[in-house]
Amino acid sequence: MSKIIITADSTADIPEEIAKQYNIRISPLHVLYDDEDFADGLDITPEYIMERYDKRGELPSTAAATPEEYRLFFKRLIRDGYTEIVHIAFCSDMSSTYQNAVIASQEFDEKIYVIDSRCLSAGMMLLAIRACEFRDMGFSGQRIADLIGDLTEKNIGGFLLSQLEFLHKGGRCSSVSLLGANLLNIKPSIVVKDGAMTVAKKYRGRDEMCRIKYMQDRLAEFEGQIDTRRIILHTTCDLSEKDCKMYKKELKKLIKCDEVIVSTAGCVITSHCGPGTFALFFMLK
Repeated sequence: MSKIIITADSTADIPEEIAKQYNIRISPLHVLYDDEDFADGLDITPEYIMERYDKRGELPSTAAATPEEYRLFFKRLIRDGYTEIVHIAFCSDMSSTYQNAVIASQEFDEKIYVIDSRCLSAGMMLLAIRACEFRDMGFSGQRIADLIGDLTEKNIGGFLLSQLEFLHKGGRCSSVSLLGANLLNIKPSIVVKDGAMTVAKKYRGRDEMCRIKYMQDRLAEFEGQIDTRRIILHTTCDLSEKDCKMYKKELKKLIKCDEVIVSTAGCVITSHCGPGTFALFFMLK
């Protein structure tokens, strides 16, 4: 009888308790400071990234796991007795993680299915949880991979940025755009679609009001189409537990859903988007 494990890249930002609940194993990306190489989520935290930026003005770069690292990752799981692996990979348009995982999977006789999530962060988490639910329904690894591949087109995600400083430091935002956003107190929302991130609506005003309006707009945009079994409210680590509870309460006023998961952005999202980032992820029916 097949023994199936669901795995994901660390960019899925899956909270430890969710990973334990569903038995999801995580493959870390690299977070790099000059000659320092950290494993995302293992020996570096988002809090450290923000603290180091505040003290030294330094931001890290990020890099994919290598084919050899994936090979060792898969090998450990096979040694643990798993005969089928379904891996949710970071979007292939944004990273070489998917390609490297595919290369590694081809070295094994065991069935390893690598899925291009076409998304990032909590969008990958949604796919991983659904894969676990399919596994628990008794589906084969191939069937799970096929179903999750189809669901990538129904995965809706995006971010509301509080500031553009981190994007600017990382070379993803011009000085002119940064200056204009700061002067006008503009907070851009970024949508993730077809493997790419693009700027959508822009908001102005206090963070709290912009975030609530952002949730209203995103839910209204897909009214009647949302799979209300699960919605993820995703924030950076600088938002307090009290604030997160308040936004969760506001979200529940806007839409009735079975489960709201509040999660924290990992090192990759934090290093690119910066403090105050706020996000909503859900699937369509």
